[in-house]
Formats: sequence, structure tokens, C-alpha cells
Amino acid sequence: MTDAAPVLRVQDLTVSYGDVTPVKGISFAVRPGERIGLVGESGSGKSLTALSIMRLNDGAKLGGSIRLRDRELLTLRTREMTKVRGGEIAMVYQDPMSSLNPVRTIGHQLVEAIRLHERVSRQAARARAVELLTEVGVPLPEERLSQYPHEFSGGMRQRVMIAMAMSSRPAVLIADEPTTALDVTTQSRIIDLLDRLAEDHGTAVVLITHDLGVAAGFCERIHVMRHGRVVEEGPVDRIYAAPEHPYTQALLGAVVDLTVDVHQPIPTVDALHLAPPTPEPHGAGPSHPRSVSEGPFDETKGAADTISAVDRARESGDVLVDVQGVTKVFTLGSGRRVTAVDDVSFQIRRGETVGLVGESGSGKSTVSKAVLALGGIDGGAVVFDGQRPHDLRGEELRRLRRRMQMVFQDPFSALNRRQTVAQIIEAPLLAHGIGTRATRAEKVREAMHRVRLDEEFAHRLPRSMSGGQCQRVSIARSLVLEPEFLVLDESVSALDVSIQAQVLNLLRDLQTELGLTYLFISHDLAVIRYMSSTVAVMQHGRIVEVGARDALFANPQHEYTRSLMAAIPVADPVLERRRRAEAAALWQAQGAVTAVVPAPTAAGARG
Repeated sequence: MTDAAPVLRVQDLTVSYGDVTPVKGISFAVRPGERIGLVGESGSGKSLTALSIMRLNDGAKLGGSIRLRDRELLTLRTREMTKVRGGEIAMVYQDPMSSLNPVRTIGHQLVEAIRLHERVSRQAARARAVELLTEVGVPLPEERLSQYPHEFSGGMRQRVMIAMAMSSRPAVLIADEPTTALDVTTQSRIIDLLDRLAEDHGTAVVLITHDLGVAAGFCERIHVMRHGRVVEEGPVDRIYAAPEHPYTQALLGAVVDLTVDVHQPIPTVDALHLAPPTPEPHGAGPSHPRSVSEGPFDETKGAADTISAVDRARESGDVLVDVQGVTKVFTLGSGRRVTAVDDVSFQIRRGETVGLVGESGSGKSTVSKAVLALGGIDGGAVVFDGQRPHDLRGEELRRLRRRMQMVFQDPFSALNRRQTVAQIIEAPLLAHGIGTRATRAEKVREAMHRVRLDEEFAHRLPRSMSGGQCQRVSIARSLVLEPEFLVLDESVSALDVSIQAQVLNLLRDLQTELGLTYLFISHDLAVIRYMSSTVAVMQHGRIVEVGARDALFANPQHEYTRSLMAAIPVADPVLERRRRAEAAALWQAQGAVTAVVPAPTAAGARG
């Protein structure tokens, strides 16, 4: 860590909206080239703190002090603050698509950002834009300038946002959940890019994240936030090796990585009674908090029953879903044909979970839609319990679809924000003409009980609920028709670590209670390992490897599977630095031009 004076110092920051104060006395400092992390659950005040530094939280009353070198930002005039914002302090947001203008080319937006802070010609700004895209690793930068945001992948859009943020050579870069919902290889590239920018340009980076694995390998200091306060802070190695606050211990215990015991429930923050009580899946109390020194959890039920039930299902040979050589081809506006799914085959036995894993764009979601007959296929067949959904029409297809349901990635966009929870859960019953008002109300109560939601939630709207609660509503809606089969498409990727643990525990409990069969789709191999008994790995529309979970993770046969496993961050700074070094050595030995996990920089090798 540099001994230079802090470039940014936040002291006793408070953020108030009327009588509500969601940020209560936050203090931290960051020096040139330093990387600090603000970690915590959703609603802890991390993003509000970042917006306050940029003075972008309209309507809020700010107290305390925010100093950029020798200037107090809270007293700057609007015109002066506009020069600071995006100039000396830049910000990279979670969702690059919502931050980029969809009707302007990437080049137009980059040139506009450069000329906003530098007096240069349009031609010079364009040349600078090419330099920036090259620096952040966008291939064919001159050609990509004429493209639009929708023509870029999620990872490439995030690189564009970082290039735009770095265009003014800021002293401070705030990265607010920059890797959330990105696959592990893209995530590794983005974090390595931020690491290199900090090292090469001396940029101070404030990383806001709920991913403790990402923070372990990137940050030098960690500030753990809860309910608008910093409950613990210190050097990254100390925080992870010997966390002092019970909340920090609980967060670390809830991490799902390749070391988690798949036969036990995941520790949850609520099990420590640190948060307001939230209905927890039965038996979610863990017996093995990996990072909790005192182990205050009570074991009320193990997950061995879940695993043994799944294993018995695998051995039974009773196939519920049989995907046979499915192919799906899309025709783009230019007339070019793209094969999104190419001769994919796998089986799912009754009562088991098959995990489908791969990077963004590998074809996972297209497969899920094919399995549920939510779109046509161009080859092969899907057989569900002896019937072919793609050959059915009308009432026959409606009856079959009652037996198969889907839970989507984003619980907020998947729910009708104008309907109450009870109305949302009742909607499938109304669509299928099932029951009377009284019997439907009873089924809604049963579904809510199954997902551990109190009845008082029935009259709430989605906007008044957390992400985890909304995902429970999505699961309840999928269960109200009493299906046998669920497709879970990235159903926990947008959730923070503690809520993810709750939902995963719930899904495993429900599988045991109801005998459900799952197709679990994710880009997170650690979550796939915890949830699945059989794993299929997809790349470029094809399944490159499939096998029983334990065998596949113990000895992956395909190079792509090994690269995905090497890219999984570990919530331990020492192990994370070792992982990155080993991954870099692996790729160098293979003579790879571009490593999935780039070699660690000097910052990444510190410790």
C-alpha cells in the first residue's frame, strides 16, 4: 500500500431521506493506486455511499465530509461538481446496458465522453477512443466504434464503460458491482483489467461488491457494511483470516465455492439472528460454518436426505426429460444464420438435478426454452415423460405445461410490479381455470408456506420486498400448479451471498419435500456443484463434457471445463492469489494467446 496522502477521504458520511437515514456515519480513505472494497448485503448502504461521493442521490440530505485531495465536495457548486464528476472521479455501474445509449454507436458515446473533459478535435478524440478500447482489451477497436451496445456481449459492454470512465484519467474510480451476473471468465478479465488500470495509472479504486471471492483477490483493505454502518474494516488478509464481527463471519460462512460441503446446508446470516427475522427454509441452520470461528449455528436438519434422494433418483433410471440431439438456428437481420444450440443431448431422471453450466452466449437459455417448448427447434427432439412437447398443440400442450415451470434470473423483472404477491401467485391458477376463489386462495397460502413467506406478504407489492423475497415469490408462483419439473435459469446469479444461500437451501428442501426434478442453469460452477448430481458443460452451443458431479469436479476431462474451474474466485486472499498464479501458469504452458484468468499484476500478487 502506498504511503501517499489519501486522494479521497470520506468522514462521518450520513445520507438521509426525511426521517430515514440509510447511511449512518461512514468513514474511509483511499490513496493513489490503492484498492479498497465496500462489501455487504443488498440494502447495506454501499451504492448510496457511492452515489453520495458523486452527489448523484437527488433529494437526499448529506452530512459529514467528502474530500477529494484538498477540496470539500459537499460544498462545491453544481458547475464545479460537474467537472469533478466523470473527470476526477468516475464510476462504473452494475448494468452497462442501462448506462449506454442504445441508439448511439459506441464510438459516438466514447468521443462525447472524451471531449466533455478535454479540448480536443473530434478526430483526436476518435484516436483516443481507439487507444482506450485497445487498453481495455476490446478486439478490432476501430471496427467496434461503429457498432451499437446491443452488438456487444455483457463483458465487452462493461469494458466499454471502463474505457469511458478512464477517458478523463480520473484520480478515483468507483466500480459498483461491475461483475454481478457476468460469467466467471468474463468476471476474471474485468477484475484483472481494473487491477492493471490501478497499477499503471495510479488510479484509486473503490470496489463495491457482495462477491467476497472477487474482493479477496482484488482489494487491499475491506470495509464490511451492514444497515448503513461499517461494522468491520482492515487489511484484506486479516479480515478473511480472522474476522472479528459476527456479521463478517456469517457473510464468509455463506460463500458458495468449490470447498463447500455439498452434503450440508449453507450457513446463512439470519441463522445468527443478526438481521430482522426472515422466514428461513426448514433446516437451513448449518453445522459447519467454514469461516465462523465460534460456530453459533444450531443444526436442526442435515442435507444428507436431499443428497441421498437425488442419488437414488439417478440410480433409478426413471428418465423424466430426454433431450435428443436438439438444434436451434437463428437468422439475423443481415440474413446470416447462427447455430445457437448444436446437437445437444442429455437426460434428467425423476427427482434429480442436472446442472447446465457455461459462459454467457454458450446456449444455456436457448436449451431451457427448447426443453419447455417455449420456441421451436430446428432438429432433434425433447421427450417429457413419454410425450413430445413440440408436437403438441392446444389443450394437450396446456395440460403438459402445468407439469413443467420456470424460475427466471431477475426476480424483479419477472414479477408484475402492479400486482400483490397473492395476485402474482394466483395468476397461473386463473390462466388454467383452476378452482374457485376460495380454493385458489388456499393454494396461494400453501405455496407461500412452502417457500417460507409469512401471510402478511400476501398484500405487498414487489417494490416493497428484497431480491430474495421476490425470488421466493417467483418460486411460489412456479409451484402453485404443483409441477414435477422446474427449470431454474440463473435463478440466484443476481442475489447477494447471504440471500443466495437462503434460496439454494430452500430449493434443496423443496426438492426433498415435493420430489421435484430440476434443470439448474448457471454460469457459476461452484453453485452448480452444490446443487447438481449431474453436470453438463456447454461451449459455443455444444455440450463438451457431461458426467456425475463428483467425478467431473475431481477430474475434468475437457480443457474448457478446466478453464472454467480455474476462473472461480475463492473467498480467501492467500488461496485466491495462488489460484490466479496457477491459472496464469496453466495458460502460459498451453501457449494461450489470451488467458481466461490473466496473470496477476503486482497488486494481485501482494500479500
